[in-house]
This record gives sequence, structure tokens and C-alpha cells, in this order.
Amino acid sequence: MSDYSQLDKTELLHQLDNAVDRQLQSYGISKVLLGLSGGLDSMLLLQLLVRWQSRAPGRQLQAMHVHHGLSTNADHWADVCQHECSKRGVPLLVSYVRLNVQSNIEAQARTLRYQALSEQLAILGADNEANRSSMATSALLTAHHADDQLETLLLALKRGSGPAGLAGIANAKPCGVGWLLRPLLDFERSQLETAANELQLCWVNDESNSDSRFERNFLRLEVLPLLKQRWPQFAKTSSRSIQQLGQVQQLNDQLLRQQLAAISVDDGLLLAGLGQYQQSTQILLLRLWLKQFGLNPSADRVTRILQELVMAKADAEPQIMIEDFSLRRFAGQLYLLNQTQQQAATAKSPSLQPLLPDVTIELVDGRSLVWRKDKADLGVEASYWPLAVALDQPLQLGFGWLSYRFKPAAYPHSKPLKQWCKLWKVPPWQRGSMPSIIAGQQILLVVDHQSACCASEAQSWLTVTKSVTKQPSRC
Repeated sequence: MSDYSQLDKTELLHQLDNAVDRQLQSYGISKVLLGLSGGLDSMLLLQLLVRWQSRAPGRQLQAMHVHHGLSTNADHWADVCQHECSKRGVPLLVSYVRLNVQSNIEAQARTLRYQALSEQLAILGADNEANRSSMATSALLTAHHADDQLETLLLALKRGSGPAGLAGIANAKPCGVGWLLRPLLDFERSQLETAANELQLCWVNDESNSDSRFERNFLRLEVLPLLKQRWPQFAKTSSRSIQQLGQVQQLNDQLLRQQLAAISVDDGLLLAGLGQYQQSTQILLLRLWLKQFGLNPSADRVTRILQELVMAKADAEPQIMIEDFSLRRFAGQLYLLNQTQQQAATAKSPSLQPLLPDVTIELVDGRSLVWRKDKADLGVEASYWPLAVALDQPLQLGFGWLSYRFKPAAYPHSKPLKQWCKLWKVPPWQRGSMPSIIAGQQILLVVDHQSACCASEAQSWLTVTKSVTKQPSRC
């Protein structure tokens, strides 16, 4: 090996170390979780991170290998990862996941892999919320490189993706209370192989990588070699285009977030606000709104949402399923229901349960309520409801009592609760789970509304505490 070749490899390793240092330092990362497959790319990143950890005290590094069980060699790969991590003093966790071989294996494996990694990242960064001011955060690192980026671009073109899809693999993005970082995106796989050989690393080869039936393998084996043969810098130049698309997408998102905030309410989207924009902007706003819940529907599904929900008649109550969510409209507003809300909406018969003094009851919508003698201060998220009944009077908590009559305070007449729900514009799917306080066969109070049939002198109080339900993060 000539001196020039040795210098070239030395400089390559220096650039790789700098790429890792620069990205981790820019995000204030002190705790790292590495997604370790056992392949060349992730084994190289493991070694680079061991070097990163050794350069300063207080840095934490652990690795995680996701065992899909699809290959007869899967146990061997896990053993190799364990051996290489033990040799370097890096803790390794092995997560076992089970795939349905009848569905899209590539997409399913990726989803389960990131789910396992993000859950472990949450454990690693459990104290990050308290450390936000000091920027001491955790990060999940993966070893994606420029060739992966090019494959992603070509697949996005094949699918007819928009700017977000064409922007490719993000160099960095939030993941729970931490970050998902990819410090090797600017390097081609051939450069990573050169560095791995120079460091005399060991790695495993997944035999499925030679199966061109998989889309990425087809591009990697059949298409990319031809492109690079004709244009050797194709991966690097396409990365520049992807970066520019990403910058444009970030700017678009910033502008769209401002518009989205103006037409959003706590639990939905205002259709009148959405309708003031051209259809192309409506599509972008819908996509951004759904993205907050981890949803990325196809172009056909977004068109259907516009036609069947946004443009529906005012009195229509259609619904469209997107993965496990139900998208519905009511009273000029668009709602997205999760599985718990859908189950509550299907409740048919009225139900009752005892309401005992000083016993807290958790509701399906995340709130909690407690009946007590005193009006204890439970903070700004609490609402207080006066009840003109003594604590020794038996009360029950009812759901679905829509056909029973109710007379809210300050109203002269009673009528069935379902009619009050229409007047209050309570969405149909929320009515069955709306809590009522029952004495005998009489509704004393409906928890969701400041309307109660009670005397002015309260003998006891019902306190309702709101809770903030966060959507699960998706890396």
C-alpha cells in the first residue's frame, strides 16, 4: 500500500470521525443508542461511536439489535453483534420481533424495528425532559449512507411522491424526547467499506440482500451499478438535490404550520378555515395535520378526504378510515378518532357504576373525576361542579343515558339528553361516553357541560381533572 493510499484512508477516517463528532455536538448529545444490524455500515458506526465515547468523559453508548427471525442465520447475527459489543465494552440489547410473512415484509420489518428502537430510546432518555435547558439529550443513530439516500429517491420517484417523499432520508429529526440522527449520509458505501477494511472490522452479510425481488435490492444490484458506471458522482450529486428539496420542504412546513395553527382547535380542524385556501393548499394542510398523528395517506386517500369529508353537505356525517384512525366531520369541524374513541362511540346500551366519595375514576378520554365534600385546589386543569347532595346519598356514574330527560340549571324545561347534545353540538360519537351523574333515575349533572340541575348551596363537589394525551412518537 503506497503512502498516498494510506494518507487517503487516514483522511477518510478523519472525515468520518468529524462527521460523527460534528452532528452529535450540534445537538448536544451525551447519550447514544445505536441501531446495530451487524452489517458493514452499522459495525463501522459502532467503531466510530466507541472512538467518540473515548474522546470525552460522561458520554454514554449502548447498542440494540432487532432480531426479525426471518433468516436461519438470525441467531448468528445476534451472536456476532454481542461479541463485537462485548469486545468494545458496549452494552447490547437484543429485541425479538415477529413478522407476518404474508404482508409487506420490508415495510413491516422497518416499522417494528423503529418501534423497538424508539421505545428503548425513551428509556435511555427518560430524564431528558428535565435536562432540555442544558441540551443534554439522547439520540438514536443509524448508519444510513448516500447510496441508501439514492435508493430512497428512486423509490419515491417510482411511487410518485411529493416534495416530502423526494426529500429522502432526513439527516436529523425529532424522535420522542431525543433525536434520530444519521451522521454517515454524506458518505458512499464504497467509502464506508474502505474505512471498515482499514479498521479490520468484522461484520455479517444478510443473504436476503442478494434477492432482487425486494425493491431496494433490485436498485442496489441492478440499477445503481449502471448509474454509477456512467456517472460515478451520481450518488453525491443526487444528495445535493435531496438536500435542497429538504430545505424547500422545511420552509413550506414552517409556512403551513402557521396556517394550520389558525384553523386548528383542540380536537379537530375547522372546515371553514380550511375552505378559504385553494385545493392544492388544502391538500398540504391536511397532510401536515395528519402527520402530527403519524399518518401519511396516499394521494388517492387525501383526494377522497377532500371530496367525501371536506366538500360534503353540512348535515352529512361521513367517515374514512386511515390505518387505525377514523376521520369524521361534524358541525363544521374535522375530527380524527383513535381506537379508544371509536370503541366508546360504538357503546349501545346505557351503563352505570357506583360513584363513591373520595374515589377517583379514570375516564376513557384521559380525564379523571372525584366526588368529595371540599373543593380542593387541583390546579388550573381542574373543573369544579357543585352537587346539592350529601356524601351519604348514593350516586352513580352513567354513560349512554341519551333517552333520559334532563333539565340543566337556568333552563325552564327538561328534554331527552340526546336533544341537549344536539343543541350543545356534541359529536354523535362522543355522546355515548359522555358522563352523567345519576341519583335514582334522575340525571343531576352532565359532566361535559356547565349545566346542572342543582341547588345554589353545594353540599359536595365533583372535580374533573383534564390530562394531556400525547400521540406516540414515530421516528
